[in-house]
Amino acid sequence: MAVVRSRELGAYLRARRDRLSPADVGLPAGGSRRRVKGLRREEVAVLANVGSTWYTWLEQGRDVQPSAEVLAAIADALRLTGGERRHLFLLGGHPEVEEAASSGAVGGRVQALLDSLSPHPAVVMSPWFEPLAYNAPFRFMIDDLEAVPAADRNCAYLHFTHPDWIGGHADHHQECAAIVAKLRAYYGESITEPAWEPLLRRLRDESPLFVRLWEQADVSTDPGVRRIRSLHVGNLSLHTVTMLLQDSPRTRVVVYQPEDRTTGERLDELAHRIARGAVDGPARVRRLRPAT
Repeated sequence: MAVVRSRELGAYLRARRDRLSPADVGLPAGGSRRRVKGLRREEVAVLANVGSTWYTWLEQGRDVQPSAEVLAAIADALRLTGGERRHLFLLGGHPEVEEAASSGAVGGRVQALLDSLSPHPAVVMSPWFEPLAYNAPFRFMIDDLEAVPAADRNCAYLHFTHPDWIGGHADHHQECAAIVAKLRAYYGESITEPAWEPLLRRLRDESPLFVRLWEQADVSTDPGVRRIRSLHVGNLSLHTVTMLLQDSPRTRVVVYQPEDRTTGERLDELAHRIARGAVDGPARVRRLRPAT
């Protein structure tokens, strides 16, 4: 398998190199004596700040095991797009690195999609429950997400530490168990991602309930029905639809849909109040406390 991966990586690099001209990367054309249609290997090596011989070995499919940092430099040198970079990292043996890097940025089209889903709350979530983008109904679904300090706006962390999020679920313990089971599942998919360690350490330090649930080692991505107590419009019964973003396969779009007519009406009311600026202003920031 390693031999096949190395051979495919070399072929991919050659194909990407051949499509670029010196002018594309700010190098002189070299006149009519230039014999290659794209960039030379030496030119890519200089642009990526790697050794020319080592880069030649890489294109030849030798087992040189490039680091994630070197692959990033080569991707920059070859002007790879987001999808091309992910393919390069996959072939190079670092599939999670570029996915994690790309998951932190959400483009305008995705934000426009979230906004168009109103009155249904919708959020783009990283595997470690960091909300990367969301629409106004999601922001105010419980209280006001943006009233929480930016460093604390991790939805898993809020479930275990924030009074409004703790009180905002009809069965808080069941909701936390579901959150931890999902965290476990996503953790297994991207266990080497650096973002996991500080989040898990913080949850262990601040929530005895999280420690107990994590040690149970339950794994599940079945969301079930979410029973939320909104401080703005009252009780909501919701189910979620989760979709993966094509450009960032481990980043997911979560859409909350009403389970009954009353919830649908209350979501409509929430959207109307937001549009009129009639939702309560930013909620008073409360001192976080752990769930026990």
